[in-house]
Amino acid sequence: MRALPLKFFDECANEPPKPWAVKGVLALNEDSSWFGPAGSLKSTLLTDLAVHLAAGKDWRGFKTKMQAGVVYFAFERAALTRRRLAAYAKRDGLATLPISVADQIVDLIDVSCVEIITETIKAAEARFGIPVGLIILDTYAKGVAAGGGDEDKAQHTNAVAANLKRIHEYVGQPLHIALIGHTGKDESRGERGSSAKTGHIDVGVQISGEGKVKTATVVKGNDQPEDALTAFEGEEIAIGFDADGDALTAFIVSPRTVQAAPEGASRLSDMQVLALDALKRAIAAHGTGGAVAVDIWREELFRSGVLDGEAKNPREPFRRLRNGLARLRRIVEQDGTVRIGYALGITPMASPSIVPPPPGGTVLLSPLPPLPVR
Repeated sequence: MRALPLKFFDECANEPPKPWAVKGVLALNEDSSWFGPAGSLKSTLLTDLAVHLAAGKDWRGFKTKMQAGVVYFAFERAALTRRRLAAYAKRDGLATLPISVADQIVDLIDVSCVEIITETIKAAEARFGIPVGLIILDTYAKGVAAGGGDEDKAQHTNAVAANLKRIHEYVGQPLHIALIGHTGKDESRGERGSSAKTGHIDVGVQISGEGKVKTATVVKGNDQPEDALTAFEGEEIAIGFDADGDALTAFIVSPRTVQAAPEGASRLSDMQVLALDALKRAIAAHGTGGAVAVDIWREELFRSGVLDGEAKNPREPFRRLRNGLARLRRIVEQDGTVRIGYALGITPMASPSIVPPPPGGTVLLSPLPPLPVR
């Protein structure tokens, strides 16, 4: 039996920089989850990101560091995915891109998925002539359910995580795996399913917004900021006509500059309302200058029963609740203290830790130029 490869302490100083595919968004050798409620344009956004990576073009103000092939595993609505790609070809004048769509469902729990996905990647690369740098699994829930699994069960979620790790090991080159998932009825609780998935992924991006404009926010980043990533909206593109002469259309991400929807437009969940009430009580009892220590607020949440102090991992629900209120600008934190914020016209403290979305989140993209046929 052979020993596992080791890297020793004195070798760690020579660790190369993080290998970004799209800097600040997608890194190679990592997994991400992009999730939101039905109709939040999460698959639409990932398709847009895939097109830009395959074209080697910067994405919404973020620098694309390479041109890479993409395999989109459409476990559902594969025809819709293909229509979206056709819309990019029509709108942006793209002759060809190294993107392919696989439309058969794969059981992500069974270890056989590793060979299936790896061989599919190799087949795509043989056509592309360049390595695949991104695969998209849409949706994660369908891949778990394909073999009778349940995304709420840590046992099944961990089995998928192990298989994703094997794919990284066997595919033969650096790769990013993007999963598309869903929120539950209460969006403030984050992604639906077992928290084991949150523990596995390197990056979690939540898509939110009730109107035309959606916001993608990094809610988990191992070594990148947890903040607004980009605001975007969709547009309908005509791609042809059906047998009756009616227009065939597809909805894709618009390159137009948009601003995030007003913070006040987002409704608070019942738990968020209770959390703000608990914060007001904590400030009234223990606060100074309208703020109170974050730890005191957390204790009040447990004391009043808003959060379950006997939960297996009580810190995780608090983290989700806190991040959700911060994204809505309903709280402001600084130096270990927290105060009430206001969704409209918030006045931040000096050097706030909660800041507006970065300028790169609203950069206008020019239409992609045609690429030569390979």
